[in-house]
Amino acid sequence: MAQGESTAGLAPAVPQERSLTGDARMDRAVECAAGLFLKRRIADVRMTDVADAAGVGVATLYRRFSTKTRLALVVGTLLWRRFNERIVALVESDAFLGMSGADRLERMLRLYAEGYVENAGFVLFIDDLDGLLVTEGAPLDAVAAYGREVDSFYLIFADAYQLGLQDGSVAREVDFPVFYWSVAHALMGVAQKLARGEVIPSDDFSSGAQELECIVDMAVRALR
Repeated sequence: MAQGESTAGLAPAVPQERSLTGDARMDRAVECAAGLFLKRRIADVRMTDVADAAGVGVATLYRRFSTKTRLALVVGTLLWRRFNERIVALVESDAFLGMSGADRLERMLRLYAEGYVENAGFVLFIDDLDGLLVTEGAPLDAVAAYGREVDSFYLIFADAYQLGLQDGSVAREVDFPVFYWSVAHALMGVAQKLARGEVIPSDDFSSGAQELECIVDMAVRALR
């Protein structure tokens, strides 16, 4: 999938969700920045573009966020929150609560894989943001809220694994943190490559979604 394809509800709307900034004007600026970052690359969006779209002064943006990277982190927190809504809906359902531990793990992993395919613009944004955080060495305080949103379902995965050991659906004990992060990073890494597009002759992403499914299949088989 190429940039600009479906973002499956991640693009700005008038949100009925808790504020990220405590300031309605700045929440609006974050919404506008999200729309611009999803349509273009972070490097191609200027703070003046965001200010114009939000109807605020660019100096106001700099006073609140100080840099475009810090603004992008707040946008990332918002977009991960929205991306994760499908997981929230799943884990709150009666159907999920009736599943075995292994089935819970599999269903959540497949939702992430499907979501990455459907939201190429989001995946490219995360790719850009990761690069910025590495090159600029963002301080821990700036990435804390973002990191909490990214990691927000780790405990639910861990609980599903423990349930699987108890109900017998997980037959093999593993170092679960290593297992989880290996699978999570593999899914996102492949998704980013698919979103960026084919580069070398051997790249053929016409069945790209199946690559993500293959990772999920291998993960599930490793536990059963």
